[in-house]
Amino acid sequence: MSVFIIIVFLYLMMGKSGGAIKPEMTFTPNWGNILYYDDVTLTCDVPSTVPEEPRTYHWYKDGRTIHRDEQTLQIKSSAERDSGDYQCRINTGDISDPVTLNVTIHYVILQRPPSAIYEGDPLTLRCHHVKEYSSFPPRFFKNNEEMKSQFPGSEFRIQKVDLNTAGLYKCSKQIGFPGRSGLFEHSDEFSLSVKELFSPPEIKVTPSRVMEGDEMTVRCYTRRDPFRGGTELHFAFYRDGRTVRGYNVSDTYRVPSFQLEDSGKYTCEVRTASGTVRKMSDGLYIQIYDYTVQNIIRLVISGFVLAAALCFIYFHNKW
Repeated sequence: MSVFIIIVFLYLMMGKSGGAIKPEMTFTPNWGNILYYDDVTLTCDVPSTVPEEPRTYHWYKDGRTIHRDEQTLQIKSSAERDSGDYQCRINTGDISDPVTLNVTIHYVILQRPPSAIYEGDPLTLRCHHVKEYSSFPPRFFKNNEEMKSQFPGSEFRIQKVDLNTAGLYKCSKQIGFPGRSGLFEHSDEFSLSVKELFSPPEIKVTPSRVMEGDEMTVRCYTRRDPFRGGTELHFAFYRDGRTVRGYNVSDTYRVPSFQLEDSGKYTCEVRTASGTVRKMSDGLYIQIYDYTVQNIIRLVISGFVLAAALCFIYFHNKW
């Protein structure tokens, strides 16, 4: 009977883990906004740890079923009606997060990735025009100031985004139309927001009052963005600017017996595993108290209390 129960339990657990498979949507080319008649391929990706087994793919647009069962969904000669939020699901697993596709009727658009932009990410912007028309190299602007691109062609790249990257971006292109003389300038713009990968760290210590010889725990507290919760972070701790513990995946620094010389200004630093994003906490001064001094203070206070009590009793009896 016990063997049967174990088998049933394992079966249920396998079914449960299978239901937890959450795929991710990707676009090829990787743009969230495209021009009409552009082609795009949507792919339903699954984690590499998921066993290879017969898979059935389910596709959705704006919450409605698309009757396709392949891993990829191809959109050829796109039209405005193809705009919307796309999702996919595998077998009975979880549905992916929605990814938005915008199809625009325009001469020039400033293209950006479909997913949210986080600090530390690389970023590529593309000034894209209708492919049947000729054009000159584009000009890129941020907050109405022109930016010089280090790359030839229609792309502007930023190797590592930070919070200061956010702003109003614009590209402008001169377009030549078939059968018409002259060039006509067209532009497009959008406001780029950058999300915080994790919050600035804070130093927290327990207990709040540390005596010599006590164990003390210093924690470097930060909050990850829930959509990047799998980001691996490393933590380091410093006292008066000197390293007391190098980078480690643990966010806590413990010493079983703190001494008086351990007093000082503590800070911690958090970084991604690749080191692309780093953040330092404010300093927190931690004072380690001497038991001897504390005991003398207690004895003095106790002496005063005892003397006051004896005086009270003496004068009370005398009266």
